[in-house]
Amino acid sequence: VHDMKDTLKFILKNSIIFASVSFAFSMIGAFFPESEFTVVIGNPLVVSSVTYEHVLGHVFWGAIIGLGTLSIRYIILGGSFAIFLDSDHLLQFLDIELVSRMSHSIPFAVIAMIVFFVITRGKDIRICAVAFGAVLSHIAFDIFLADVVFSSDTNFPLFSPFTFETITFQGLDWLGIQIIGVIIVAITSYFYKRKEIRLKNNLTKT
Repeated sequence: VHDMKDTLKFILKNSIIFASVSFAFSMIGAFFPESEFTVVIGNPLVVSSVTYEHVLGHVFWGAIIGLGTLSIRYIILGGSFAIFLDSDHLLQFLDIELVSRMSHSIPFAVIAMIVFFVITRGKDIRICAVAFGAVLSHIAFDIFLADVVFSSDTNFPLFSPFTFETITFQGLDWLGIQIIGVIIVAITSYFYKRKEIRLKNNLTKT
């Protein structure tokens, strides 16, 4: 019971941090009123087609990213991060001009990773990798959904805020992006475990 409580606390705390960083980063998109990419996106409940499939799909895709850690708390966290990336939609309720999907980008993934590195003081590189991978998984599922459900492509400002030019993805692009996310988390987790084992061995020797 104590372990479960700790896990829930861990997931909730870090999910709030991730959602807050996504929200804050997306606010940058309100500071470029002259940009051709700045628009009033509209009420997310109307324009963003939020469905059960959309929510569960992101959670599932994100959980797959977390699988690389072989730890239940990071698997759940992967799913949680992946859906909370969409906290940027909350800005749409304000009816202000924004650059859409700001946090669906590589610079945001790097920033999220750095934020968790600073918070954990570098002691938990797995959460940093999961944060980065969750962004990739979110993008991957959006591409999958666009292709399978709407038979269309989808685009992201992949390098915002450095450029708001969008890059278009379609078809099986989602698979490559998802695989990259899984590999990043799995490799990071492998090195984390190796370091942990080495530290334990050193302690038993002394």
